[in-house]
Amino acid sequence: MSHYHPDELMLMNYAAGNLPTAEALIISVHLASCHQCQTYVRQTNLLGGVLFEKITPATDDKLDDVDAFIAALPDRKNNLNGKNSSTPSGYRNPLGQYLPDDLRTLAWKKQTNTISKFDLNGLVGEKGANVTLQKISAGARVPKHTHKGTEYTLILSGGFSDELGVYHKGDFISRDASHKHSPTALQNEDCICLTVLDAPIRFTGWMRILNPFLS
Repeated sequence: MSHYHPDELMLMNYAAGNLPTAEALIISVHLASCHQCQTYVRQTNLLGGVLFEKITPATDDKLDDVDAFIAALPDRKNNLNGKNSSTPSGYRNPLGQYLPDDLRTLAWKKQTNTISKFDLNGLVGEKGANVTLQKISAGARVPKHTHKGTEYTLILSGGFSDELGVYHKGDFISRDASHKHSPTALQNEDCICLTVLDAPIRFTGWMRILNPFLS
């Protein structure tokens, strides 16, 4: 069950087909297991259809119909505990056709003794985006860093904590240049995440000597 979700603007842009490929991918994977965001996207699409039908002519009665429809939409800000009613399925994980069910069997490339990655850039093929699976060994810590751009993270298994919270399978986390954090995998199992970066991370502390090699 997800407790952290993409914001409404990102979901609206996804529904409208306005997201870059890499961002659309991570949203699609999140939607495959999050009924709350499924509901929001379905209703956003329905609202778009209603608005399109009301374009000509826009009489007061028709605008009242649209206002009533908007008022009936669920308040996501008051529904972030995941206790929403179930919605029809139909959202499939787009990674399922390319990756094994057991992600531990992938040909992981070690970055350190406790951190590994699996490159998905060839699958996405979007210039300027870095799309990877990251695996952090149970209890291991990623060095503290910030971001030149935006980092989106979706937890596929396990979980991690950082200075802002504790996150579990299905949670969607967004970080940018205003954040400094040091994700630490939970003790019970390895943490595997899907990450999308639009710019390199920037290490802080003594690790910043590595930053020129990340550009």
